[in-house]
Amino acid sequence: MVERPHRRQVLKAVGAAGIAGVFAGCEAPTSNPTTTVDRVPDCETSVVEPTVSGGSFTLVHGRQQEGAHLLEETKEVFQERYESTVRIERSPYSPVEHLRTVIPEGDGPHLFTHRHTIAGRFVEDGFLSEQGENLRVEECVYSDPAWDVVDYQGPEMDDPVTVGLPFAGECPALLYNRDILDELGVEPPETFAEWLSIMEEFHDPQQGQYGLAQPLNAYFASWAAHAYGGEIYDGEADELGITSDAVSRGLDILLDDLRPYIPSTHTDASPYTEEAQVAVFENATAPFLINGPWVEADLEAAEFEYGVQPIPTPPGATARPYSSVQVLFFADRMTTDSTAAAARQFAEWYTTSDDRIRELVTTTSFVPVKNGFTERDQLSTTARGFARQFETSDPVPQNPKMNDVWAPFETAVREAFETGADVGPLLEAAATEIRQTDRWQ
Repeated sequence: MVERPHRRQVLKAVGAAGIAGVFAGCEAPTSNPTTTVDRVPDCETSVVEPTVSGGSFTLVHGRQQEGAHLLEETKEVFQERYESTVRIERSPYSPVEHLRTVIPEGDGPHLFTHRHTIAGRFVEDGFLSEQGENLRVEECVYSDPAWDVVDYQGPEMDDPVTVGLPFAGECPALLYNRDILDELGVEPPETFAEWLSIMEEFHDPQQGQYGLAQPLNAYFASWAAHAYGGEIYDGEADELGITSDAVSRGLDILLDDLRPYIPSTHTDASPYTEEAQVAVFENATAPFLINGPWVEADLEAAEFEYGVQPIPTPPGATARPYSSVQVLFFADRMTTDSTAAAARQFAEWYTTSDDRIRELVTTTSFVPVKNGFTERDQLSTTARGFARQFETSDPVPQNPKMNDVWAPFETAVREAFETGADVGPLLEAAATEIRQTDRWQ
């Protein structure tokens, strides 16, 4: 496989703004990069066709409706072309709890789909199979955030283990109301200064108009917290970073520069929830919204045209929101079962097939994670915008200790936003609270 530095290692070495330049071999932009991160010259990105036939394997998923139908369609295509038998099983309840029950009993699947965040727990429990030495697909096929989560390395591990292949992702980006921007006579902002200028011009709370809709929780604040190369929590190194200068500096983008434009009195309920902030954009009372591709379902009935682009940042910073990656995981059964080759080659085919990826991203809210797909294929403009933001995203840490970070961090950010207090001491208190939890002892 092609050897490359892990993205987090590069970020720590050169800072967020330099990441695109390091991989692309060009001068790094100071804001809103549009080059594709981690493009590897001469990487073979064509579909990896199976070379074995006649195998039989089981794939478990927890998808609903369209997603489940699409997976059944994929099964039929694969069986017809490659004469292997694919047993598709939908988890009858929580996929994680279902897998925790069937895998230890020896009745588990060969493959299963889930968000990347379970890898840490499942590696610790011995539920996953390392298949890196057997794969025919190179890591350069996938964008860096997507590959980082399947090439898993915990804090106590000497070497990473390849426990699956990524097939889709999602993360917040900047949505904008094209109609409002047209009325103002401006284009979507390319720089942070342009973004602030548009917000300032539209913002008029007395008339029910606001510059920006931005949910205030830990997930949606991450793009700013990570903007200067800091980490809320580095799960690989097991390092809590919320008290670092880089994280505080990044949060200041949200707490100082953007705070005046985010609505806080537009509802009797909690004004900073995702639902409340989305409603502001949905009602065309804000030109901008920070949210993910899943919000497009809520905007289907909107009477305005909208677009999506990466979040602009000040010079020297890059928006790095938390993201999630959908992974086709190799279950422990792959280690000993004689039909593992058929399952593994299905995973290689499924995650590199442009036809399968196109079907997925046009029928669901996910974005592609295969390098070059965005440039080669006719994606919608909104999907293209989310895909560009995903390239600089930071996947949610897979270490189970992350579960103890969310609430204290979010409470500190919310209090700083609501009171105007210095976020530094609040983050110090949050760090103390986190380190007192059982996992952190």
